Amino acid sequence: MRRFFGVKKNDSTIYIEGEEFNHLKNVLRMNVGSELLASINDEFEYACQIEKFDRNRAVCKIIGKEKCIGNPRKEIVIFQAITKRPKFEFIVQKATEIGIAKIVPFVSDFVIAKVTENKMDRLNAIAMNACKQCERTIMPIIEKPVKVADVIASFKDYDLVLFANERTDKGEKIKDLTKYKKIAIIVGSEGGFSQKEKEAFVDAGATSISLGRRIYRCETASVAMMSLVSILSGN
Repeated sequence: MRRFFGVKKNDSTIYIEGEEFNHLKNVLRMNVGSELLASINDEFEYACQIEKFDRNRAVCKIIGKEKCIGNPRKEIVIFQAITKRPKFEFIVQKATEIGIAKIVPFVSDFVIAKVTENKMDRLNAIAMNACKQCERTIMPIIEKPVKVADVIASFKDYDLVLFANERTDKGEKIKDLTKYKKIAIIVGSEGGFSQKEKEAFVDAGATSISLGRRIYRCETASVAMMSLVSILSGN
């Protein structure tokens, strides 16, 4: 069945509104009586049947619900230095598919993209579509850009903090991360991190991780780090 994000009106009704409604009615041309799966940003997926169309929404009757197995099992957060728009959108899409709980953009010394280049509405739309594709019902949180100091100040909130160090082959080796519930990942932009930033991360308690002897593009490094941590943590 087709998947949509909606708003729960009560225990028996979900509304499909906005762009989701437009896609349902005008693109897919679904009709009264059609069945669909609805997500309302909680741990369940709801089987629904369209009861009627109001002017700007589809009114859907809940006919069943199941706990979604595609949602993250661990709280993994990526602090991603801001990149050019196409790369950042790609990272948001893949982070959603991999099972990242939160995406926090930040401004580092070598960021070349403008902070305003990545529009929040568009990023959330990309995350929503990725949720539907990977059968996940809880959207990742995408926060507004912060500074490096804010990233470091948040280390205390995590059981483990890892950062991708592109200029070392002496990073810590990680194998089993299943004992950690809250994990933070830090990945740089196109220019990587300054030496000052790397030292600040380590001094604040982050673990330096090498992804090998080859230098990856920033979006490749992000996907590699997120995948590695997600798999090793049991996420």
